Amino acid sequence: MTAQSHPLPYLPAMFGACMLFQILYLACLGLWALFPALPGHAVLADIFPQFEILTVWSFIYGLVASMIYGWIVAGLFVFFYNLWIELARVFAGKRKATA
Repeated sequence: MTAQSHPLPYLPAMFGACMLFQILYLACLGLWALFPALPGHAVLADIFPQFEILTVWSFIYGLVASMIYGWIVAGLFVFFYNLWIELARVFAGKRKATA
């Protein structure tokens, strides 16, 4: 942590996580298309409820759901990251907590 650390912004982290989750989703579908005998593709049905492979609506549903999961994970991460930075500053005596 640098002396002049700023809070992590929400939107760039959320869009980055959104794109990462969607790329992982597409990679998983691509691997399933190349190697359909692999047993790991059953995880998609666990992660995305009501997911069926090889239907257009299921593909779109998985893409949107992975986007939402990315936003949620990034939002929680940024919230706690910024919270712990503020708590570290307070405990280190660098800045007083504002109410």
